[in-house]
Formats: sequence, structure tokens, C-alpha cells
Amino acid sequence: MTAVASAHKNGTAVESAGALLASIGLTVIAVAAFLVLPIYVGAAADSLQLSASQVGVLSACVALGSAVSSVTMMVLVRRVAWRVAGFVALSLMLVSMGLSIVVESPTMFMLLQALSALGGGATYSLALTALSDRVNADRGFGFSIAAQVSFQVAGMLLFPRLVASTGIGGMLGVFVLLETVGLALVLFLPPNGKVRTTSVDGTASLFRPALLLALGGCLFFFLNVGVVWTYVERMAVLAGFTGSQIGNSLAAGVATGIPGALCAAWLGERFGRLGPLAFAAMATLVAIWLLDSSMSMMAYVTAMVIYNFAWNFSLTYQYSAVNAVDATGRGVAASPAFHGLGAAVGPGIAAMLVTESSLAAVNWLAGVAVVVSLLLFGLAIALAGRHAPEDMENG
Repeated sequence: MTAVASAHKNGTAVESAGALLASIGLTVIAVAAFLVLPIYVGAAADSLQLSASQVGVLSACVALGSAVSSVTMMVLVRRVAWRVAGFVALSLMLVSMGLSIVVESPTMFMLLQALSALGGGATYSLALTALSDRVNADRGFGFSIAAQVSFQVAGMLLFPRLVASTGIGGMLGVFVLLETVGLALVLFLPPNGKVRTTSVDGTASLFRPALLLALGGCLFFFLNVGVVWTYVERMAVLAGFTGSQIGNSLAAGVATGIPGALCAAWLGERFGRLGPLAFAAMATLVAIWLLDSSMSMMAYVTAMVIYNFAWNFSLTYQYSAVNAVDATGRGVAASPAFHGLGAAVGPGIAAMLVTESSLAAVNWLAGVAVVVSLLLFGLAIALAGRHAPEDMENG
């Protein structure tokens, strides 16, 4: 029997470069539409004549679909064959996104995007779990986020030009192509995940206080991300910027997410997890304060630079914090559900508060969510530290 076959027989994920690269690639493909959401919702708004409130509903539909499937995967991820699950999830994405190219009804478009997000959420949870099974999980999360940001930079630069010449159909076509590539990447995943040696029931552990608090921190941070990322392009439109200026500004800001993620991967646990999370929260608040419909181009670019660095720096430590307080390994699979729920709730609330001439509610919602998120992560880390000896005895 080969070493690879032996590893699979014993129920452990293989530490192969192919599996690592496939997992990272799938995290990008799974959330590609969300990564370029400002350009995406702008293109949809122009193509389908959506109002400011409808833009929020579209974003909420996308995030909610991802959250629903992630909830399902947090229960199934240790029970299903990973390659089969990945193929089914990506096929749902591919069919839904392909049909979105030909529909003209805003309602049908939103429904198809929600279905595509169902597949995306499942794919993302699966790929994240594969990364969490690796020995250097923190570094894997960091490299995954860096890859996602690299796609964001390219998307912010190229998609505005593509949309200008082809409409939203060209953008949807790129997503279809990526999802086709994803079907091939699934073949490089391990057949199944690592068996976690713990006496704690996997489903029951999701209701342990420390993990619930950490997942709550994920939810509120992405409530902030969802509302800002939905309306940041609309804010720039109100400020009088052109499509090209907005795309270039977003690309410049998003590019700083790469050093943000790589910095987190390099630092690892040298300064713990709460300290880096607090730093990211403060930086995010500064960026939110800079965003305003009367802002200058310099303020807009600065806000995007700070926001994206902090977002991606924080995200690495969010996954690490969840992984640290969970003995079963299911917490990381569950975190996209809470990210998705937060990203759905934020735009959903904002849709009821914004007007065509004022997006001030975006700033207030985002700021409060960031503060609540940090408090929840702090409580989770403190509670997990207090119970660590007991968990070690039980595990």
C-alpha cells in the first residue's frame, strides 16, 4: 500500500502541494462574486435598473444563500465524500450563473444568484476545512486570503472595462469560466477529511459558549463588510467619481489586502490573536469614518487602502481564533455560515435605511458591528483560555 493510500485509509488529509493549491483556488472561485461585489452590484444596478434598496436586497440574497449552505456543510463536512460534494456544489454554481446571463427579470436574477451562492458557500466551507486539516493551518488561511485579494485586484481593474464593453454578461461569463476550472480542482482534494481525536461531539461543540462567541464575532465583522462592500461603489457615485476612477481606487485599496493577509500569515501567533484583531478593528473604524458622499478622491483611496488591509489581516486571525477554541475542527467549516449571515443582514438592514441621496446608515451600521465583533472575539478567547485545561482532559 502506498503512503498516500495509507494516509487516506487512516482518515487523514494528505499534506500535498496539489491539495493545498486546489483548496486555495477553490476558496477564490467560491466567493469570486462577493470579492468584486462593488463592481458587480454596480453592473447589476445599471443593467437591471435597480434602486439603492434593491442593491441591498441583491447583496443580501447572495450572502444569505452562502450562509444557508455553510450551515449545512458544518454538519456534513466530516461525513460526506469531499470530491463528490465539491462537484455537486460547483455544478450548482455553474448552472445558476450560466442562467443568470440570459434572464432579464431582477427577481429571477436575484433568485439565481442566491442559488449560485448556495453552491459557493458549500464549496468555501469544504475548501476551508481542507486548509484547517493541514499542520500549518494559520499559514494556509493567510495564503488563501492573499489569493482572494489578488483576484480582487485583477477584478477591480479589469471588470469595469469588461462591463463597459459587454455589460454584466461578460462578468457573468468570467464567473462561469472560473467555476468550470473549479470542477477540475475538486479532483485534487483529499477524498475526505482528517479524523479529529476528541471525545466532544462535533455538533454539540458548536453550541459551546467560546465557539458561539467567536462565530458571533465573525458574524458582526461581516455585517460591517457586507454593508460597506455593497454600498462603497454607490458612495463613490454620489461623490461624483467616474466608473474608471472608482475601479482604479478600489483596485488600489484591494491591493493592500495582499500584504495584510501575508503579514498575518508571517506573524502567525507571535502577538496572540486578540491583539491583531483589535488592531484591525481600530483601522477599520478609521476607514469607515473617512467614507462620505462629500469625500475627496484622496480620502476615498485612503479609506479603501486602510479598509482592505484591515479586513484581510483580521480575517486570517478570525479563522485562527475559531480554530483555536474548537476541539472538533467543525468551527472553521461553520465560520463561512456566520460570515455569510452577517454579510446578508448588513445590506438587508441598510436597504431599509438608505435613500437615493444619503448612505449615512452604512457608516453607522458598519462602525457598531466592528466594535461588537471585537468584544465577542475578546470574550471567546478569554473563555477558551479559562477552560483550556478542562478541554485537554476531555479531549
